[in-house]
Amino acid sequence: MAAGTGTRLRPLTDDRPKGMVEVGGIPIVERQIRNFLEAGVNEIVIVTGHKAESFAPLAAKYGRLAFLHNPHYEAYNNIYSMYLARAYLGESYVSEADVLMHRNYLLPRPETSVLFGGYRRGFAKEWILRFDEAGRVRRVDVMGGEGIILAGLSYWTAPDARVVRARLEALVEAGGFENLFWDDVY
Repeated sequence: MAAGTGTRLRPLTDDRPKGMVEVGGIPIVERQIRNFLEAGVNEIVIVTGHKAESFAPLAAKYGRLAFLHNPHYEAYNNIYSMYLARAYLGESYVSEADVLMHRNYLLPRPETSVLFGGYRRGFAKEWILRFDEAGRVRRVDVMGGEGIILAGLSYWTAPDARVVRARLEALVEAGGFENLFWDDVY
């Protein structure tokens, strides 16, 4: 999902989408593409919006990229980008464009759905993962404090994706989703 304007990264995003901000000379999204390809992902769909033309060099370089354009990227959060890409959800990764992976921690075809996260403390509002005794995610709470928070990357099996896709469709089609994010769906 690469449609947003990246307001928190300004002025770096004044002339490019946040996924095209370079770290170590490589755009964040290009690092993701390399990692996905290394993990065996053979179809990559990027939902664009702000400065969509900036992704053209990646399409020329990697060839296997497909693009969906979110014409409402300024009005809605990333929930609408995911709504546009919902047909691709299932046996698939979902990543936000500003997820920087210093090393590749993607798994080739995980057997279960996976929410990637990291430990953090002292935050005001984040999606915190809550686990059961077996270490499975049972809940995601939005609050402040400390804990393992969502990292903007997930993997969805086909059965779980059907449930999540139905909820995503219900939320968007009911209207009033302007302040929701993709993370709110699951």
